[in-house]
Amino acid sequence: MLLFFTAMSALSFSGLYKHRLQPFTRVWWGWLFATGVVLGLVASSKWVGFFSVGLVGLYTVWELYDIFGQSRTRIRSYALHWSARIVALVVVLLAIYMLCFRIHFRLLYKSGPGDVPMDSLFQAGLQGTGLANQPMDIAYGSVITLKSAVPGVGLLHSHANTYPDGSKQQQVTGYTHADQNNNWVVEIMHSQARGNTSETLEFERNGNIVRLVHAGTNRNLHSHAVAAILNFLFFAPFTFGFDYPVEELANRKWLSLWNVY
Repeated sequence: MLLFFTAMSALSFSGLYKHRLQPFTRVWWGWLFATGVVLGLVASSKWVGFFSVGLVGLYTVWELYDIFGQSRTRIRSYALHWSARIVALVVVLLAIYMLCFRIHFRLLYKSGPGDVPMDSLFQAGLQGTGLANQPMDIAYGSVITLKSAVPGVGLLHSHANTYPDGSKQQQVTGYTHADQNNNWVVEIMHSQARGNTSETLEFERNGNIVRLVHAGTNRNLHSHAVAAILNFLFFAPFTFGFDYPVEELANRKWLSLWNVY
């Protein structure tokens, strides 16, 4: 589909260039709007299609500059050149781009494995998602997932594999798919008495110091002054130590900040 619309954009663009000396004729208007429609479709297919948009945009800027330098150009005619291109190559393009997204979301309204990278609020509005039934409050012992605020990074993830260098402890990564290894258990520090019983729940509060235990391997989320493998400017996170009291390891203490925005 991308290749087809890319080829169609090249065809419509060549037709527009062929009739560039016949502005405001019927055939010129036809090729101009055809170019805008096809550019909207190629941009909606995949973002790499915006390279075609950029090519036509650069040509349009050059053409308007060339028309401006012609002695026979009148202000009214020049303004009409701008208006025609804005409507056909910008307004039409954006209208088709947004229409395609509207159709996309109308057709794909159910939750599935591909919606994990999307924002949690967006996922909650999908039919069949489990997020809408999740409690808003977090109690000690709750199993949670943590999503990065940076688009495309995904969910906090860990597995039994270890880093080949650096800390050589269990890896912690970002993962953009639903997986059991994305689950973490919110636990209190070992020195604190846990209040969760069969009758009561102790809820986690803003500003508390907690431990995050990986549900799959029962290891604590940990970090210290070991450079990350991909970026030496940051410390490397990893999971370390099973669930036993080692209170001097302050590097497994995490400050929770909820509702700070």
